[in-house]
Order: sequence, then C-alpha cells, then structure tokens
Amino acid sequence: MLVITMVLLILGITMMFSASHALSYRDNDGDSYSYAVSQMTFAGIGLVLMFLVSFVDYRLLRKELKIKLGGKELCFTFSHLALVVSFIPMLLIIPFGVSNTEGGPRRWLPMFGRTFQPSDVLKFALIIFFSYYIWKNFKKMRYTYTGLIKPALLLAVVAWLMWLQPHLSGLLIMLIIAAALLFIGGVNMKTVIIVGAAAVTLLILAFATSEFTYFADRIRYTFDPLADIGNKTYQSYQAVLAIGSGGLWGVGFGNSSQKYYYLPDAENDFVFAILCEEFGFIGGMLVIILFLIFVLRGFSVARKSEDRFGMLLATGITLQVGIQALLNIGVNCCCIPNTGISMPFFSYGGTALVIQLVEVGLLLSVSRRAKLN
Repeated sequence: MLVITMVLLILGITMMFSASHALSYRDNDGDSYSYAVSQMTFAGIGLVLMFLVSFVDYRLLRKELKIKLGGKELCFTFSHLALVVSFIPMLLIIPFGVSNTEGGPRRWLPMFGRTFQPSDVLKFALIIFFSYYIWKNFKKMRYTYTGLIKPALLLAVVAWLMWLQPHLSGLLIMLIIAAALLFIGGVNMKTVIIVGAAAVTLLILAFATSEFTYFADRIRYTFDPLADIGNKTYQSYQAVLAIGSGGLWGVGFGNSSQKYYYLPDAENDFVFAILCEEFGFIGGMLVIILFLIFVLRGFSVARKSEDRFGMLLATGITLQVGIQALLNIGVNCCCIPNTGISMPFFSYGGTALVIQLVEVGLLLSVSRRAKLN
C-alpha cells in the first residue's frame, strides 16, 4: 500500500509540474516552478502526517469520551468531532466562499493568503462517521429508522451545503460512498431502492426547475466534443485532442503542446490528458493499472482488517480514491460530463493532496493491525 502510494505521488507531482510550468511562468512573473514547489511542499506536509497517522491506532476514532454539561453527561467520539469540525468551514463558505473563475461556483474558502476546498475535509469526515455509525449500530441496520432515515437526514444536510456552492460532483462521490458503506453495513435494500428512486426523481425535478443549467449543458455535450468547439465543448475538445496527439508512445516528457494555454486547467482536472499526450496510450494505461492496484490492495486490507470498523474505514477511503480517479479519467476521455473532479495525487491542490495522504495514513493504520497472512 505504501509503495503504490509513493509511486502514484511521485508520478503525479512530476506530471503536474510538466502540465503546469507554462501556466506558472505566465501567472507567477516568470517562475516556472511556483506551482510545483507549492505542490511538493504540501506533499511533504501530507507525507509527515501520513506516517504519523499510520502509527496511531485507528480504533481511537471510535473511543467514547464523556463530559458533564449542565448536570448531564454527554457522550461523543472523535468520529463525531471530525464531522462537526468539517461542517464549520462548509457553513463559512455561505458568506465567505470564493470562486476561482468569474461567476463560477463558490467552493473555496480563503485562509492565510491561500484558498482551500472544505468539501475535501467533509468527504473524509463522512467516511469516518459512517464507519463508526454502522459499526456501532450494525445489529440494527436492517431497521428503517436506524439503517436509512437517520443516515438520510445527515446526507440531506450535506446535500444542502453542497448545493449552495454548488458542488454536485463532490456530492455525487459522497452519496456513492455512503450508499456503499450502508450496503456493506446490511441496510434493507428494498427500502433503499424505493428511497433512491424517490431521491433521483426529486433531483431531476430540482435540476429542471433550478438555475443550474450549466450541468444540463455539460451532460448534453458530453459525448460530442465537436458540437461547440468555440464555447461549450472547447475544454473537452482540447482534452481529447491532447490524448489523441499522444498516439501509442506519446510525444515525450515535457513536449506537450496543449499545456501552452490551449487546454484550460491542464495542471488540475486535465493532468491525465497531458500525461497521455506526453506518454501516449501506454502511459495512460500504466496510470490506470496503478490505480487499479491501489484499489485492489485497499480492498484486500479491508477484507483482512481486524474488525468491522477498520473494514468500513478502508473500504470508504479506497472507494473515494478509486471513484475520483475513474470520474476524472472519464471526464478527460469525454465519457462523462465535465464535473470538476480532481485526480488523486496528480491534480494541483494542496488541501486535497494533504487529505488524501492522511487518508492513506489511516488506511496504513488499518493495514498494520490487519490479518494480512
């Protein structure tokens, strides 16, 4: 698990530098290394935290703490605390959120001269809390109230916070992970199907009556990047142009032409397109195989974990990395709508990278205590 993570991280930083050095030169007064240095700094912070977390017993997250407040004794865990802490910046986004494009979604919160995306923290906190909740109530998960209504109320609050930004792709990932964990936890699937169908109907109605028409436009133009090259499909067209230009073996490291201001967000959501241009079909398949190995090893750790709590934690973290990689690659290849989902370990973004490495640290903590033999 550690080896595959380090391979992905080193390859990701290398490709992020290649995709970003032209943009960095333009945006940072001729400094081509600014974005790469920033990413390596956050990678260093994340690696330190990853190793520290890997030596901490993950079961501390479910340890119950009791405090007396007003004559009453309150019981909570670090899982509850993680969820509450993650809600604070999400609420602060409502009045103080900023966008990285004019008129775009307000998903970022300014802090200490930089911006970070609170939804990355919330994803991690939800995995921790749902793992604890299912572990704690495993024998009651088939009951509708415990297994469905209570989790649904929490997810409704999360959906409301994500809708305000809006960050629908992030919400989709959270819902998939939550549904997977609830399924593993033994929730009654007949009830889930009924509620899920109702939720999808409500979501379709919300899209139809809301002002967020951009999402419908992205769905409409997903599979036809030639439909409106000058406007709505420009980014998708430039991405597939980069992938196609790479051919089988690519044009060579650093020789991409699309990164010279043709492909927007080349250092962020479209690093994979630049990688395919420079290393071709072979390089793109290698990255896909690396993520598949990560997912398989993560599920192996989950399957052999010491207890159900560790199994759920490992499954949730592995699913998050795998789903994000899958959706990002799908966007680059025009297989799914452009959703603004970053690629784990590859895309530029300090907060996301640090959180991902901390998650891997928790996964390694589960692995340390798993019955791997």
